[in-house]
Amino acid sequence: MYDLFQFLTHLDANMIKTTRLAFAATALALASSSSFALNADLGTLNSAGTYFGNSFNQKVSSFTDLYTFQIAADGSINGQTQDYKASVYFRDVNIKKLELLGGGLNVVLSSDVPNTYNFQFSGLSDNVVYTLKVTGSVSGSLLGPLDYATYKGFIASTPSVASGAPEASDALMAAMGLLGVGFWARSRKSAAK
Repeated sequence: MYDLFQFLTHLDANMIKTTRLAFAATALALASSSSFALNADLGTLNSAGTYFGNSFNQKVSSFTDLYTFQIAADGSINGQTQDYKASVYFRDVNIKKLELLGGGLNVVLSSDVPNTYNFQFSGLSDNVVYTLKVTGSVSGSLLGPLDYATYKGFIASTPSVASGAPEASDALMAAMGLLGVGFWARSRKSAAK
């Protein structure tokens, strides 16, 4: 009977250690996980644009959200980001950096982004997958998960507009064509006489 009691006591102590270890491992995994990272495909952008963003209900020391997109035609993108505090103003999103990646680009659109930020980038090509990378942090709150903060953004593409004036090479080709037609008509008129 005494051996059984020692066995159960020893078994309980090992279970407690194992349970504590499992709990600590789970807490560490949750704390270091990228569960706050958002990867979203915005599809093919056009002039109508689309919205993007993320909401947080706990402190996050660092997050990186990736938004992939293509543009419908060669041109530029423009947009805006805004971060909002929760209604009780305890938790806050701080966007630290906006980057544009893809097609050989790695451009920092802004570092230390203000609460409202307008951005624009031109010279982009269609049929290229671009990524808008949003990096930031979220402050803590006394209200815990009841308090939240969010950032939102809007992004649209504008196609390049062809110039109404012809390029010099186009004008030269047109002049050569007219001269060629003139010589052909003159030679035909001379041959008829």
